[in-house]
Amino acid sequence: MKEKIDWFCKIIRIAGVNFPFAASLVQLQSEIDSIEFNERIRKLEDPINNLHKDICSVSEVLYSALSRSKKQTLYLSDQFYVEYSRPLAILEKQGYIVKIKEIGSFYPIGLRVSDPSFIMYMCNLFEDKIKMQKAFEIVDSCKIGQWLNGDELKSEIGLPRSVICAIFEIYVAKGYGILSSIINSCNYMCNS
Repeated sequence: MKEKIDWFCKIIRIAGVNFPFAASLVQLQSEIDSIEFNERIRKLEDPINNLHKDICSVSEVLYSALSRSKKQTLYLSDQFYVEYSRPLAILEKQGYIVKIKEIGSFYPIGLRVSDPSFIMYMCNLFEDKIKMQKAFEIVDSCKIGQWLNGDELKSEIGLPRSVICAIFEIYVAKGYGILSSIINSCNYMCNS
């Protein structure tokens, strides 16, 4: 079908200059092309949201749970897992989350957001931009050999601990520092 429309659009573009009716069709085709182009750009700018139509809704629930939780594991209702089973499966397959399962249970008993870039994605959607800017400025201006305590930054800035830890993980992945090896700590030392 699209091939049939393509030839028609091509002939209309050619005829549009000389025939008044065709000119309005050329305008219509330009608008359709613009919509398609904008949709492709939107998919490039926000590839996570384009994985599934409910990703934004799932992200909102997950970020709200992350903000309230003091632990890395999130415990959500069975209803949540039923309602969002497909987008959660996609997020797990992409490595953004890890479901924690129990033998014999249809639903996970919890999940962890395993990718710091997904946490930053959620922050971009739902967190205060000024707080995020301040957190990145503090980490980025950290001097070589200086330790940053995630719990202190959480209190100072007002961001969830998981967000501070995700920022640290991103800087470590770039080779700019190291994380403390103490279990359940959220401490970062700059080394470059």
